[in-house]
Amino acid sequence: MATDTPATSDVPLTHPKGFFFLFAGEFAERFSFYGMRAILPLYLSDQLGYGEARGALYYTIFLGMCYALPLLGGYIADNFLGKYWTIVGFSIPYVTGQFLVGFENTYVLIFALGLLAMGTGVIKPNISTLMGLTYDQKRPGLDKLRSNAFQYFYMSINIGAFLSQTIVPIVRTETGSYLIAFCVPAVFMILALGLFAAGKKYYAVDVVNSKQPPPSPEEKVARKRVLGQLSLLFLLVTFFWGVFDQSSYTWVYFARTYMDRVVMGYELAPDQIQALNPFLIVAFIGGALVYRTFIASPESLKKPGMLPTNKMLIGFLLTALCMLVMAAAGFLAGEKQDALKVTTKEGDIILPMPETKIADVVPADGKSVLKFADGTELTVADWSYNADKKRASFSSGELKLSRDGKSSDGKTIAISDGRIAFDKSKEVFIKGPIQIPGALETKLKSGEYPMGSDKLVISKGNVEVKTGESVSTPNETEKPKGSIEQIEWVKPNERVTVWWMALAFLVITIAEVLISVTGLELAFVVAPQSMKGLITACWLLTVALANFFINAPIAGLYPKMNPGMYFLMLAGFGFLVAILFVPVSSRFKASMVKN
Repeated sequence: MATDTPATSDVPLTHPKGFFFLFAGEFAERFSFYGMRAILPLYLSDQLGYGEARGALYYTIFLGMCYALPLLGGYIADNFLGKYWTIVGFSIPYVTGQFLVGFENTYVLIFALGLLAMGTGVIKPNISTLMGLTYDQKRPGLDKLRSNAFQYFYMSINIGAFLSQTIVPIVRTETGSYLIAFCVPAVFMILALGLFAAGKKYYAVDVVNSKQPPPSPEEKVARKRVLGQLSLLFLLVTFFWGVFDQSSYTWVYFARTYMDRVVMGYELAPDQIQALNPFLIVAFIGGALVYRTFIASPESLKKPGMLPTNKMLIGFLLTALCMLVMAAAGFLAGEKQDALKVTTKEGDIILPMPETKIADVVPADGKSVLKFADGTELTVADWSYNADKKRASFSSGELKLSRDGKSSDGKTIAISDGRIAFDKSKEVFIKGPIQIPGALETKLKSGEYPMGSDKLVISKGNVEVKTGESVSTPNETEKPKGSIEQIEWVKPNERVTVWWMALAFLVITIAEVLISVTGLELAFVVAPQSMKGLITACWLLTVALANFFINAPIAGLYPKMNPGMYFLMLAGFGFLVAILFVPVSSRFKASMVKN
């Protein structure tokens, strides 16, 4: 618990050694959690074939469990294992879950997500509590030093989240493997466990089985009053978390289908954009630290700032405004249509829907044929259709190109072992922009590829053949395969710029600072000392309730609705919550005056 004992001359004014182990361990653990979480929605919807509705449902239930289990974590630590051994013990299933989640099996997935939710949920309330206790025991009376430590601690969380949400989607995209991508967070979780365990002797002494005296009748009355008052605040905050967590899955789905994600010549992965949130958090906190340290005068820092209730009201209004920004982007984007995506090791070719659904294709004589209305014909060998994933795989094939039923001078794209055979496709890949007759869009990766004795270079959608500069074919123990699947597609000229989502992230991040940080502080102000721990647990529980009772029930709406209407619906609820907060804030102002 916190101490008001003044610091004595023999108390060091520097951070205790345990802080650095906690800082590094928390950075690695948050890198692990947010890296896994970043690619999970598309893994569920696309790779496992659950679709956006089921994928969103499973994802929101998983998030809910992650934020419901801190109640269990606090109980286990306080009554049985202590904080250190609770963290170490539950890190083992956490690491196991990180390695297992990438194996594409429904039962393994459920087991892995259960381990992950249990690991992060049980650990979450104990790390920050252990750090607070470490400062209370090893730096008694240095409240400002402890406060600075928590700011740095919060920075470590967001730096880890920013880096992982940037890096892990890149690993997934470049390797083409979710399993490899999930291994990156797993390695960081092992690193987190090692760093945390190494600092054991520098942490506070754990207190286990601490029995609190039963509350007096007066305390019982006070607790009921405070819980009644806080329940209204927490109910409204629950809606904020419901909107905030939309950014990690419905925004990802929207970015994938409706957005032009190219920034300065680089195409962002749809699940990479959410890294903006932790980046902005770090920028805001860092900017505030610089301002208070080097710019603001001591007199200005002593002046009372904006009332916490006013900050939260602005935060709720910004939450609604954020969804208005997304609604505008949704209405400006073009209509989606069904298309066929042919994926090779070199990238994707988007074609119109064939005359026969891929689920109805029946292989004959070792080959399968897809015919298109414009005369294009795709013939593949070693066809294998996975009904669960709604995706077909093949080893080799030939795409005969046509347009409007007319031959394209015999132009074909040959595919061998899941790769485009450029030496057999020379009529298509000639110098200049890639042009594939009949294709809706071509998205081939930049790089150098073998073309017989020459080298073909693809850069930003352009082709150049360098004669005599050969490049060797990659030596692979397991030959890759191509895949074919139905997707939702929007014309490139009808996609909205990714800067709409950047603006939405800026607005929701400011709202997060105003609601999350201020709201928890406000709850602490009105709560008696004996309820501080319970208030923290209830605050985390609001995130769980948001996903269980808001996001999970509406998970199936986004795929069925126009995205503009879906986001506008949430904006309307946001403004309603802001209005409801006005009388709630009045009650808090009265409570603060009494205190």
